[in-house]
Amino acid sequence: MLKPQKAEVVDKIKEKLKHSKSLFITDFTGLNVDQISQLRRDLKKQGAEYVVTKNTLWKLAVKDEGLDSLLNYLEGPTGVVFGYEDPIVPAKILYDFNKKTEKPKTRAFWVEKNLFEGEKLEKLAKLPSRDGLLAQIVGSINSPITNLVGTLDGILRNLIGTLEAIIKAKSS
Repeated sequence: MLKPQKAEVVDKIKEKLKHSKSLFITDFTGLNVDQISQLRRDLKKQGAEYVVTKNTLWKLAVKDEGLDSLLNYLEGPTGVVFGYEDPIVPAKILYDFNKKTEKPKTRAFWVEKNLFEGEKLEKLAKLPSRDGLLAQIVGSINSPITNLVGTLDGILRNLIGTLEAIIKAKSS
C-alpha cells in the first residue's frame, strides 16, 4: 500500500500524463542544480515542465495510464519533460540544451501516442514548429490564388491595352 504522499505524487504524474501532448524521458546524470533550473525555466517559458521523481512512482503512474511501453526507459536517474502545448517545442529545447552541455541524455520520447528512441530527438527537433508548419500550409494554399489573381489581372491589362489600341486606331 502506498503512503498518502506517494499516492498523491502518482496521481499528479497521471494527471500530467493525461494532459501532455509529448513526453521526453531523460537521464539527468551530470547536470548540476543550476543547469536543471535553467532547463526548467526554458521549458516553462514554452508551456512544458521538467519533473524528477522516483522511478517506482513513475512506473506506477505509467502502468495505471496504460503506457507500459515506457517502463523500460524508467531506470537510473530519470527526469521527464511534459510538453503541454506544441509537442515539438520541448524537443527543440532539449536538443539545444544538449548541444551546449551534452546533457541530459534523452532515452525515449512519446509524441501524439507514438514512442520513439532517444536518438531520433534531433530529427524531431529540426522539424518546424506548429506555427511554422501552419504558415507553410497557408502559404501553399495562398500561392495558387495569388497566381490566379496575377494572371487574371494580366489578362485584363492586355484586354484594356488592346481595346485602347483599337479605339486609337479607329479615331485616327
